[in-house]
Amino acid sequence: MIRKARTGDLDALDTLSQAVIADMHANGIFQWPNTYPRKAHFARDIENDSLYVLEDGDCIIGAMAFYEENDPPYRTVDWLRDYSLVIHRILVDPNRHRSGAASTLIRFAIKRAHREGYDSIKIDTHPGNTRMRHFLKRNQFIEGEYIKPMHRIAFERLVEHQRMRRIMILGSPGTGKTTLARMLARKLGIPSLLLDTIYWQRNWESLSKDRFAKEVRAFLRQHDRYVTEGNYTNSVTFMERMKLADTIIILDYTTQDALKGIIEREARYKHRYRSDMASGCIEEIDQEFLHYVMQFNTKKRKIIACANQFTGHKHVLRFKRREDMMRWFDTL
Repeated sequence: MIRKARTGDLDALDTLSQAVIADMHANGIFQWPNTYPRKAHFARDIENDSLYVLEDGDCIIGAMAFYEENDPPYRTVDWLRDYSLVIHRILVDPNRHRSGAASTLIRFAIKRAHREGYDSIKIDTHPGNTRMRHFLKRNQFIEGEYIKPMHRIAFERLVEHQRMRRIMILGSPGTGKTTLARMLARKLGIPSLLLDTIYWQRNWESLSKDRFAKEVRAFLRQHDRYVTEGNYTNSVTFMERMKLADTIIILDYTTQDALKGIIEREARYKHRYRSDMASGCIEEIDQEFLHYVMQFNTKKRKIIACANQFTGHKHVLRFKRREDMMRWFDTL
């Protein structure tokens, strides 16, 4: 359970902080000295009504403080957004690493930022704290500039709330693009366009490139909010879709994960066609399709390069694991 910190928590918080600092130092991370953060800092956070604790039973296993105003050193770097929730002094009991405690705290922060209409969440960490840097990236924080006065690296996560109006999902076959599109469509109450359902007609007959482009453009014109799913990087609509999107999601899973997804999908629909596909489009795996998936990394590099052009201007989300994607989806 996460709750507001109370004055009676100060001794437990001080003990927790000492354990975290000792663990950092033991791992060669000198992000905090032995004198910070300690009881006086937590007391000030409580006085400012800014400190939250994570409890497991009667034991405090994590904590973090929220502020809206950036510290002066934060003003030395360029952030993506101005109206932000800033996380300070996030701590997790070293004995609870890999328990999900840190993720619980971050999800709480994200949901609060959604609820209160912030445009982003900001945090910083020591350059040598590779564990924290990796954790933040997995939770869709963008690594920013070096904050010289603090010797810290800036991280920022954009808050979707009402900004997710035109979503584009990309990735290899078998990564669950269609499933994610349907999930987002249901959760956000927006229409979805599954590009395969346009391109493939009865018995795997394909539309011409011109007709396909015409159908896609018609959908994009008719809807102000939507989610599209599918790559079709050789279509003239690829960059059109990307430029129109405000949110680009790349399912950057391994080839093994993609092949596993394809095999599971074929087993589910074997000798039948999916309800979203035209009659006669029987779900089967052939060598040509498997070769396409095995070679998809080349196409994926092109997709990522194109999407990276819009970093900072659009919300570009790149998931390397399905678990990370679902963790993000849960915060919407």
